[in-house]
Amino acid sequence: MKHRAGSPPDTAALLLRAARAEFAAHGFDGASVRAITRAANTNLGAITYHFGTKQALYEAVLSDALQEVAAKVAVAALQSGRGPLTRVGDVVRVLFDHFGERPELPRLMLQALASRQGPPPAVAAHLQRLLSALTQLVRDGQGDGSIRTGDAELMGLSIISNPLHLNIVRGPLKSFLRVDLADAEVRERVIRNAVHFVRGGLAAPREGGV
Repeated sequence: MKHRAGSPPDTAALLLRAARAEFAAHGFDGASVRAITRAANTNLGAITYHFGTKQALYEAVLSDALQEVAAKVAVAALQSGRGPLTRVGDVVRVLFDHFGERPELPRLMLQALASRQGPPPAVAAHLQRLLSALTQLVRDGQGDGSIRTGDAELMGLSIISNPLHLNIVRGPLKSFLRVDLADAEVRERVIRNAVHFVRGGLAAPREGGV
């Protein structure tokens, strides 16, 4: 949810921002409505007024968070004039940049994907858009011979898996390996390694290779 420059965010936007952090930290069941409204500096009835229910607020948070990243990935994956493997690197970088701006998003995405009920329809649509763009990117590479043969959907999913995982475990990375993704130089080193790793896994074998 975006606002005009210089204008204060409205109550619904404040609730979304507070709920994004609360749901990411505690999941749907563990999230506290009271904590969300307190962080948004509003009253308990604000969620009912703007969203209806806690479930509806959760779905709005997921949809708002995933819509933007799906759009950014689609632009990077499907841009013309750049080879498929170059676009793979672009997508990896876009994901790291977006997760850096929205550190709660990786956990929210994992929650949506791991839910027994599956993601809500609106959320599923954003996830499908993201996966479709990555699948088409892989097919483009398979078409020009730069990406190895295989299941294009699963290979497309592998493009997002590395950035998603590394951002989910950013706390342990910092604590145990002293890899701090908040440090610009360290983050750039991690991104370059991720680009190399993902592109290397997808690249078609060279003549005489395996």
